[in-house]
Amino acid sequence: MFYDDLFCSLTNSFYPKNSSNNSPTSTLTELTETETTNEKELLGDISTRLWFTYRKGFSQINGSGPDSDQGWGCMIRCGQMLLAETFIRLYLGRDFKWDSENTGNPFYWKILAYFKDEKLAPYSIQQIAMMGVGEGIQIGKWFGPNAIAQVLNKLTTFEESNHLRFYIAMDNSIFIDEIYELMKTCNKCIKCKQHKKGICEDWSPLLLIIPLRLGLNEFNQDYTEPLKKCLETKYSVGMIGGKPNQAYYFYGYLDDDLLYMDPHECQPYVPNFVEEMNDSSYHTNIMWKLKFSQLDPSIALGFVCKYEEDFLDLIDILQKNIVKKGDLHSLFEIANKRPDFDNISACDSIDFQSDDEFVLI
Repeated sequence: MFYDDLFCSLTNSFYPKNSSNNSPTSTLTELTETETTNEKELLGDISTRLWFTYRKGFSQINGSGPDSDQGWGCMIRCGQMLLAETFIRLYLGRDFKWDSENTGNPFYWKILAYFKDEKLAPYSIQQIAMMGVGEGIQIGKWFGPNAIAQVLNKLTTFEESNHLRFYIAMDNSIFIDEIYELMKTCNKCIKCKQHKKGICEDWSPLLLIIPLRLGLNEFNQDYTEPLKKCLETKYSVGMIGGKPNQAYYFYGYLDDDLLYMDPHECQPYVPNFVEEMNDSSYHTNIMWKLKFSQLDPSIALGFVCKYEEDFLDLIDILQKNIVKKGDLHSLFEIANKRPDFDNISACDSIDFQSDDEFVLI
């Protein structure tokens, strides 16, 4: 059987194009013998990803708030999954595979502990919900893709144990000079012990997040192919989005289906969080699928660049394959620097001697 047409973000595994399984989900128990080897590889890759879902029974948020995020925390959990995938790529590498019988890697446990449902964990539901108040989101209210990106960025500035930098490309635009300026400046919220006068000399790992709205009330399917190309890049850590009123974390696609992880199962809070505990509730081997046509137009793409060379390579890939001048369906723009609109006058911007027709409206 020939295997092709699947490009999972950060995945080199393949799924059969003409598989007889047309159900919305696939699990290892549904495989035929001829499909088992390749399916095992793919589903093993899925089960390695950290799966964050609704939880119940954790300490009340802000002392008197909810003790469960069921019904409102799905986008928060999707943001956690995208960030966790970023840390796995940076600190464990793409070849890392989770094994329920052997999870002794200390970096794995450190990453998982970042997201435990306890107030002091850097990216816990409690920390995110409280930081969301500063973004105008009341505790217990739903986050959008841009809001969760902004909150995770702010929380990262307080986390001294990693030197991750966020760049959130607002207005559908990436400005390269701003990213280099970001890399030069040490974290303002913590005392940097490595660099003098707050000036960094080395590249820090970069998480590039691009919030987009690809349509007004529904997804514009003209953006399907560019979106697929984004998920194909080796620097992709997926995207967050969903369908109306339901958030998902997407990590790849198969033909006309997006592949995602679903945070909507409500599981009990895990107390006494320690290394070598049973961590099976943070993993799944289910492959959920969603048609591109069903996608909500509000999404946020994620790319990780561990080194400066990775960033330059990513920009080159995006400019050659995705962001093309004159293409009406480019997902976003890339420029060397932000235009200085304050120094552009109306007379400078319009040539009244031009033969070109123009209309004032």
